[in-house]
Amino acid sequence: MTIIDGHVHSPYCPHGTGAAMEEYVNEAERKGIDVLVFTEHAPLPEGFTDPVPEKDSAMRPEDVRAYLEEGARLRREYAGRVDVRCGFEVDYIEGFEEETRRFLEEHREAAAHSILSVHFIQAGGSWFCLDYSADAFAEKAEEVGVEHLYDAYGKAMEKAAEMPFGEVNPPVLGHINLIHKFRRRIKPVADPVNWAGILEKAAASGYVLDFNHAGLRKPDYAETYPEPWMVEEAHRLGLNMQTGSDAHSPEDVGSGFI
Repeated sequence: MTIIDGHVHSPYCPHGTGAAMEEYVNEAERKGIDVLVFTEHAPLPEGFTDPVPEKDSAMRPEDVRAYLEEGARLRREYAGRVDVRCGFEVDYIEGFEEETRRFLEEHREAAAHSILSVHFIQAGGSWFCLDYSADAFAEKAEEVGVEHLYDAYGKAMEKAAEMPFGEVNPPVLGHINLIHKFRRRIKPVADPVNWAGILEKAAASGYVLDFNHAGLRKPDYAETYPEPWMVEEAHRLGLNMQTGSDAHSPEDVGSGFI
């Protein structure tokens, strides 16, 4: 059986570590991982302002070329040892579809190894990064209502599940229930998101699901994305799943499934 870590970040992530990409590959080889996919946060679309205080949600546009070139070098260097691939974690941001599509069209080869995720939602008249911190989530939930945050995320994820970028759409749908990251601390009385409907749309679109194990490392969640019942439903629908660590440091490569 091929062991894959399909969701891995790099030193080009401003909120990760400065460890070289090769250190991630070395860790994958040490742990017996066959396929390692770098999926760095793609630059945010032109015209969109990063809402987090540090403005560090994504890589800089000027770093894209160096990132892809290093990924290509590592693919050549480790051929026959680790199958290194290089893509992006691309954000679906409603209203910025054309800008996102242009980026994907410019990087078609990398798009084929990429993930489409939702991190940003409209809340209280402004953009909000839903997974930035538990304190920020609690503060925003107090302001607009936790149900509103869940509902906004669910609607955005439904649109992402419909493969909005056609032939250049990333083939993998990222951590579909990321909104649950802080639910041990704060959650709605009733979850308003139509999770079964999102899974059905993802299946109809032909997506692969990011079976993301980073949630196991989050104290206010401590489960995988998707959570167990969603995994069962995905299997029922025939949705393929791809293991991923969402590593932001080399030691997290393979975390949760190796």
